[in-house]
Amino acid sequence: MPLPVALAVVLLTAGANAQKLDWLIVPGQRVGPITASTTRADLDSMFGKENVQERNLDVSEGPEAATVVFGNDASAALAITWDKERVSTIHICFATQTGPCRWRTASGIRIGLSIQELQKLNEKAFQVEGYGSDAQGAVTNWRKGMLEEDPAACGHLVVRLSPASELEGRSMSKQEQSNFKAVQGEKSYSSNFIPLMELNPYVSTLEMQFFGPGCAAR
Repeated sequence: MPLPVALAVVLLTAGANAQKLDWLIVPGQRVGPITASTTRADLDSMFGKENVQERNLDVSEGPEAATVVFGNDASAALAITWDKERVSTIHICFATQTGPCRWRTASGIRIGLSIQELQKLNEKAFQVEGYGSDAQGAVTNWRKGMLEEDPAACGHLVVRLSPASELEGRSMSKQEQSNFKAVQGEKSYSSNFIPLMELNPYVSTLEMQFFGPGCAAR
């Protein structure tokens, strides 16, 4: 698929920053060229002022002020929220839960990836927070698999999975309803727990949050 014109212009004119626009998420470190130390002014230089704007982002707690990059392209859009002048959270391809999304990790984590594929990348089962909780569907522990993050890093990549029925916009079957009830509450479930696997959840949300011990020096 060819790049949209606006993105092609950015790639051709961003100078020294162009090579950094690699659509790569590095868990704990960066989303493309954006790191914990990136400023609002940096975003204009990195992506071009015409591709950066202020918006209100709809989140679970209500509208939140955000700086949006590539807001007219759901496959590339990023929404950055701030803690004063510091990057707090980068919401990746926030306008789509199913993709396509250009941003992904080198290991292959991306929006639209199935739980089976994610487990294969990790090379072992991992833990997922139960549905109905604040962190529902989020990976809580990679259990020292291949996707384990550096605990000393500043950032943390939140990977959240949603049942296929939700992403497909359809009602759950009776069996899916039964499986869904089996993975409720503020507790974690193994990714190879049969009721969870039979819901066929997919990665629907990726967020880079900057709050770890590595942020102290910012």
